[in-house]
Amino acid sequence: MKDLTNLKTYIIDSDDPHEVDDAISFEIKEGNIKILWIHISNPCKLFLHDSDIDLDARRKNSSLYLIDQYVPMLPKDILEKANLAQNKISETISAAIEFNDDGSINNYEITEAIIKPKYQLTYEDANEILELEPQEEVELIEIKNLLKKSIKFRKKHGAIIFESPNSKIKLHKDKVILKRLEKTISQVIVAESMILMGYVTSLFLNKYNLAAAFRTQKLNCNPSEIINRYSDSEIKYIVLKQYMGRSYITTKPGIHESLGLKMYVQCTSPLRRYLDLIIQRQVYYKINNYENLNINFVSKIIDYSKNRQTENNNILKDDKFKYLKLFFKNEKKPFFKIVFVKWINHKRNIALVYFPDYSLEILITLFVSIEIYINKIYKVKYIINDTNLLEFIY
Repeated sequence: MKDLTNLKTYIIDSDDPHEVDDAISFEIKEGNIKILWIHISNPCKLFLHDSDIDLDARRKNSSLYLIDQYVPMLPKDILEKANLAQNKISETISAAIEFNDDGSINNYEITEAIIKPKYQLTYEDANEILELEPQEEVELIEIKNLLKKSIKFRKKHGAIIFESPNSKIKLHKDKVILKRLEKTISQVIVAESMILMGYVTSLFLNKYNLAAAFRTQKLNCNPSEIINRYSDSEIKYIVLKQYMGRSYITTKPGIHESLGLKMYVQCTSPLRRYLDLIIQRQVYYKINNYENLNINFVSKIIDYSKNRQTENNNILKDDKFKYLKLFFKNEKKPFFKIVFVKWINHKRNIALVYFPDYSLEILITLFVSIEIYINKIYKVKYIINDTNLLEFIY
């Protein structure tokens, strides 16, 4: 186990995280070699594979973040031990990444480690540091510069960087709020760190022929052509998603084209996603020379996880609908502006639309008396109903 408690380590997260499972550090080695460290909390020692805790996590498949409720995948006492925190010594699976000048990866190492984060920042805190660039936080500035080069390199290899804002539904004093979330530099560098961790972990798994849930994707379109065609539109990335091929989870490593990577796994959330926990166990077992999980077991877990996640997604969808219904009802606006994307089922009046005022992409029932074309803006009125989709009339 490598002692990394001497590194200045940063946790960057939302202001209300339930699971704190990742952190980043910067190190300069002899010869001015710059190293990005990515640390992921390691709960594998806290409970055994196939134990009651593990089986319960497998059944849940993931944590559920409902609007007014949080259902964790792992028990509270495990989370308390495994969550990373400022000035807390924690055990992690950590990756050291050395970059080439063009942002590609020259070398990497994955190890079991202990860390002691110095800062636990919100995204807003980190943005302020990254904008002001104070000399005393040079490590975070160096991390930003390395990751910006990494993003540029991936874009050259076909990666699509979705730059549009999104939205989050929140309850504040029993009032439903739809909050627009702009992407900030701190969110971008955390996301890039997690992508890189998934990439080097996939290389590690493939190198040792370990069974894993690899994520692959083939693009069925020319992304540049679509983005250029809708360059002035707020829905260019939504349109692009309609043309892109779906990603797949498989035991066979393959190209993930929209990330610009030759292989990829999700592994950075073992406290809230069961497949990430399985990936981490494989890495942890290999580092410690334990017997790894076999491909037949991992394949069955992938199939089970797909079905279970479909159930979880339906729960999340129903929860979101319930609160969006309250939101639009309480807004009491005469009209809402939408950008029409496409018909999903014209006969049943089901359309995919975008509400630019709220950065909300959603399926609705849309009643119109004229033909609608993609990327056209309309003012629509909300109809109070008891159906399972929000209804609007033009």
